[in-house]
Amino acid sequence: MKKFLSAVCCVAVVSASAIGFTGCNQSNRSEVLKISLPSAYMDYDILAEFESWYKEQTGETVKVEKQEFLTVEEVGTKIETGKEDLDLICPSDYMVEHLLKAGLLKKVDKSIVKIEDLIKTSYLDTTKVFDPTLEYAVPYMYGTFGLMYDYSKTGKHIDSWEAIFTDKDNDTTHEFYKKCSAKFSMREAYASACIYNNRSALNTLSLDGTVYSPVFNAKLQSIYEDATPETVAAAKQTLNRQKNLIISWDEETAKFEMALGNTDLEVALMWSCDAGYVMNDYEDDNGEEHTGNRNLWYVIPKEGGNVYIDAFVIPAYAKNEKAANYFLAFLCQKDIAIANSEEAGAISPVKSAYDALYEEYNADDFEMFDGESAEWREMYLDMLFPSAQTLLRCGVMKDFGDKEQDINRMFTEVTIG
Repeated sequence: MKKFLSAVCCVAVVSASAIGFTGCNQSNRSEVLKISLPSAYMDYDILAEFESWYKEQTGETVKVEKQEFLTVEEVGTKIETGKEDLDLICPSDYMVEHLLKAGLLKKVDKSIVKIEDLIKTSYLDTTKVFDPTLEYAVPYMYGTFGLMYDYSKTGKHIDSWEAIFTDKDNDTTHEFYKKCSAKFSMREAYASACIYNNRSALNTLSLDGTVYSPVFNAKLQSIYEDATPETVAAAKQTLNRQKNLIISWDEETAKFEMALGNTDLEVALMWSCDAGYVMNDYEDDNGEEHTGNRNLWYVIPKEGGNVYIDAFVIPAYAKNEKAANYFLAFLCQKDIAIANSEEAGAISPVKSAYDALYEEYNADDFEMFDGESAEWREMYLDMLFPSAQTLLRCGVMKDFGDKEQDINRMFTEVTIG
């Protein structure tokens, strides 16, 4: 894949001001489509193509204005508090759920965007966790989080959250003491700590990671939805112990450090997009080209991980619903979805694009896998195209509602206070 900045993968991590709209004047609002999405998440060459396509479909003129954001919370606040004039936004699953609960989204026009026919079934099922009726969100990209590790340093394969957590205070005897890292991200930290705290029950349900079922998935999903004071307190204790174990809280650099091999870091919590980015030939934040590190492996631990969906939705204050719905239909065209996948470095859940990319990556002559073991190839493919069994061991982030501030306060106390 071409590229995927970690700011895109962790849109809920780094606070930043939005990049302002670029484009045309707004003298006739019906001729303007305003969209807001994470940076480096779309092939902007498609925008002019859409404008021509829209003219062909409707006989009407439209110009697309784009705005970029770096955090999901940022764009959520723009809608909820600022009532900003936006026609389409692309937040993550839990923010879609939050805006939906608040009555801040408009329904997609199913006569224009037939998502049940366009989106791969497994990702429609994931979408139902935060949009139960499939009336408001159109899935755009997906990914997972788990662990990335350097096999040349670990000397063994990792399969458990025990690689970056411990039950002991100041556990200097831990196998990866000061050789592991975790994300400076409240949601990923809280979720992984809660999964670790429930590992015994989860491993029992999966027969120690050998078989996954809907029963296991239901238990895992219940953990993602648990924000009781007792659970938050237990997570805080686990994260405080982890704090003494890890090298640092990773915001941006761990993937590059591990790819270059110039660090003691051996295991790190990682998004699949970041892991795949540095396993393949990549460009760092300074624009320098590097050869991908094929000693790196990615795994969703046996106790479970996360699958996320970033989706486009129409805010309640949208002023050009017609063009918004046509743009959603346009995004679901095969060639457009592939172009955006290649730009974002993630795989589109659009069925036609997914199938074409899956066939490309699985071809016998796919250059990336030349000289690599069958095991590494299988790992990489399952990272990009998770199997049904892999998805069963993934939960979905949820909106914590008024409990969010409690978890945020806890995470701040662990990491800063």
